[in-house]
Amino acid sequence: MRDMRIGFFGGSFDPPHLGHIALARLAADRLGLERVLLAPVGRQPLKHGDVAPFADRVAMLRLAVETDPRLEVSLVDAPMPEGQPNYTVDTLRRLRLELPPASRLYCIIGADSFLTLNKWHDASGLFAESDLVVGARPGFALDEAAWALPSGVTVESKVEDRPECRGYRLRHPQGSAMLYFLPDLAEEVSATEIRLELQARADERVDPAVTAYIREHELYGGGAV
Repeated sequence: MRDMRIGFFGGSFDPPHLGHIALARLAADRLGLERVLLAPVGRQPLKHGDVAPFADRVAMLRLAVETDPRLEVSLVDAPMPEGQPNYTVDTLRRLRLELPPASRLYCIIGADSFLTLNKWHDASGLFAESDLVVGARPGFALDEAAWALPSGVTVESKVEDRPECRGYRLRHPQGSAMLYFLPDLAEEVSATEIRLELQARADERVDPAVTAYIREHELYGGGAV
């Protein structure tokens, strides 16, 4: 079976915004991904107080991705039966069981998430399950952020150095993996700021279909209009 390239992009998506969609598309374009699975998280260990229920975040994300056939919503990171935190490394292991054996998996995260990577549960284990793709701001360099790599993970070599994609081979306790930086995302987008904006008016950083859903379901304190 041929090597399929599958992206996994997990997060709260509370709400999903155009920055999320831009990163998913950028990863698909630059790395030739055939599918990008966007997976709302049931309970994120390093964040607290998701505002919208899981079902609403899934529904909004489906509206946000419907114009790009490469993007699809996955429920692989749905709430755990006993309410335990959802750990990305465990989600990737479950996902691998669902995918064709020849699939190559790419875990997509933002630059801010990368800087917290050494705090993640079994962080080095992530690299045994997938390569890592980081949507970075211009000027974001591994030389300045290597401290964020988890214990036991080291940079072996730079293998790709294009303005639109920088690739590094990493060593980890189980072998090797790739780390890619996509330095095109010039602006940070704050979901908290968007939620506050949506209380009063539409936000241009959110797809109009998602905004309509938020209004209809009276999410984030905005009320129906």
